Amino acid sequence: MHHEAPAGIILLGFVCGLATTLVHPQTCAVAFLLIAVLSLRVPQAARFAFALACGILISTHAAHLRDRENRALVDETRFITVTAPLDHDWTPRNTLRVNRFNETNQPLTIYARFPPPPIGMHTTVRAEGFLRRSERGAWSLTLKSERLLSYSGELRWFDPQRWNRALTARIEPLATDHPTEVALIEALALGRGERLSDDVRNSFRRGGTYHLLVFSGLQIALAAATLAWLLRWLHAPRASDWLLLVFAILAPLFIGPTASVSRASIAIALYAVSRIAKRPTSLENLWCVAALVRLVIAPADIADCAFHLTYAGAGALLFIARRRPWWIAPLAAELVIVPLTLFHFHQYAIGGSVMTLIMTPLIFAMLIASAVVLVFPGAIVAITILHRICTFLNDVGAHASGFYTAPPAWVLMFGGVAALAVIALMRKRALALVVIALICVSTVLKPIHRRDTEITALDVGQGDSIVVRADDKVLLVDGGPRPDGLVPLLVDRGIHRIDVVALSHAHPDHCGGLPAVIENLHVGVVWITPRRFRDECAQRMLDACIRTSTPVHIVRDGERLALGPIHATAMTQEMTFRRSPENNSSLVLRVQLQSRRVLLTGDIEREAESALIDRMKRCDILKIAHHGSRSSSTAAFLDATRPRIALITCGRHNLFGHPHPTVIDTLGHRGVHIWRTDRDGSITLAIEGRQIDTFPGGA
Repeated sequence: MHHEAPAGIILLGFVCGLATTLVHPQTCAVAFLLIAVLSLRVPQAARFAFALACGILISTHAAHLRDRENRALVDETRFITVTAPLDHDWTPRNTLRVNRFNETNQPLTIYARFPPPPIGMHTTVRAEGFLRRSERGAWSLTLKSERLLSYSGELRWFDPQRWNRALTARIEPLATDHPTEVALIEALALGRGERLSDDVRNSFRRGGTYHLLVFSGLQIALAAATLAWLLRWLHAPRASDWLLLVFAILAPLFIGPTASVSRASIAIALYAVSRIAKRPTSLENLWCVAALVRLVIAPADIADCAFHLTYAGAGALLFIARRRPWWIAPLAAELVIVPLTLFHFHQYAIGGSVMTLIMTPLIFAMLIASAVVLVFPGAIVAITILHRICTFLNDVGAHASGFYTAPPAWVLMFGGVAALAVIALMRKRALALVVIALICVSTVLKPIHRRDTEITALDVGQGDSIVVRADDKVLLVDGGPRPDGLVPLLVDRGIHRIDVVALSHAHPDHCGGLPAVIENLHVGVVWITPRRFRDECAQRMLDACIRTSTPVHIVRDGERLALGPIHATAMTQEMTFRRSPENNSSLVLRVQLQSRRVLLTGDIEREAESALIDRMKRCDILKIAHHGSRSSSTAAFLDATRPRIALITCGRHNLFGHPHPTVIDTLGHRGVHIWRTDRDGSITLAIEGRQIDTFPGGA
């Protein structure tokens, strides 16, 4: 084993223990016993076995606690009272994220349907609302009235969090004239990124430099390095080491115990302790120990994208680029980061590491300017100038940005474990690590299997998104609820160009993901109906069309669409219904694929179904209206359409009880085969002649 990273073998064993528990819990005992037997005569294997056992025990215990907490929350009434510490501030969209609630360690996002009052110096939030668990296992709470929200507790004068909020209040008056600049100051200097607008976030993401924008390890490392350099310049190295240790303790208290701040503070503290104890060690060994300590504290970080990017980027610089020409560093970071960013975000800006090197001095200057503004508010003009320069550079880098297919999870797991094995056991690390990274990157170029003619109900949660493909033509109907949720699902299926995007109606659960599709993929034309097209989601969609010069077509009743083998007829309502006017105004599409007929119904309810029933024809595949609500799918409508297959798009554990049991029973009595996205995931129906093959689970 290389002398520079003796902790590598322990980190390798611990990570293997955590991963084994996550992937296949039943193999934990077998894996441990096997390694224990092999380690009887080999000291290195004994260390590995001990670390493996610790990883298995810690991960199993954390999983047991998490499952017990989830079961306890599920058993509670949907409308509950939540008490949580105030770790963050409200965002402009009236959302608040807390790291734990009701004596659990589960994070929670609180949504308010009203402008919430400022948190001031309070320590605790009390909220009453509907608790739900999303498809990804995340908890959220919806607040409907100000009377259901209250604050309590008071930060003490010596609490670093109070200093943070006091500085935030000091620059609050500047937000009226300089909202973007104030948001940047809070993010960079105070670690409060809640006010950052979507435009600023997207600009930095497209340039591949978003990690520079939020208060993270970079700011802590730069601040710590500046303090250390200053004291050593003053010939006080021992004071420098103690100051670094104090800084590592105070930083999480001032900014908040976020994962990125904790990781950086752990690394700085370990470095300071090694110098204070006069037991200097290598940076490579500190990298291993810091990662190990963080995983012991928070074993769930093994699946966290920020943890992956932080340690992979630093590891590339230490184990591949160190002691080599300067130009090796950006190439090494680029090579290692690519598969991770593609896996987590499906997006990558080629040259992002180079842009990071260029922009780091600018961000550091902006950090210093932000600290000055906290004392002299008039210096905010410097933030404006620096932000304009950063925006220009990000726009340049954005030309190489795009969405791509993600590598499979097993490849990243293999690559990560193999990389740790190389670090722990091999002397010639650089070449081996480069080969592993190339293998991970190459999987992005894997061929995508696709049938000639198919319709896919995408699993977008509580919402609708249907893709119809035939030959090289693509029709997308609706976009689901999440702004960032649809594009990854499309590019993973090899879809980068969409001929027609059709929106059934402008409810957030149908159009939330379409602005991102229009801005990031090639869209030929957008179809909308003139009725009830309003609200914020509709405006964001139109703004995206304007920015990308995408044509918008107003659909009329009876209009026909011909996209190669795809033939569709539009059905719209000429009247406004008293009940559920938005849902009943949904665009209905009758799609012909080869010899099969598909009916896409949006969210129409019984009133619109009754108005359209005389125009209905028998269909093979019916997209059940309104996510299977009992307000739709009347017996008369089903008798007129007589579907063989029913697609129900709804989210797991949704608050509305979709699909309703009466709808399921009605379909079952008619012998209709039911496929549901909440139960089966994304569902693809491939059409070949008169045969329809089903591929559930995202195949």
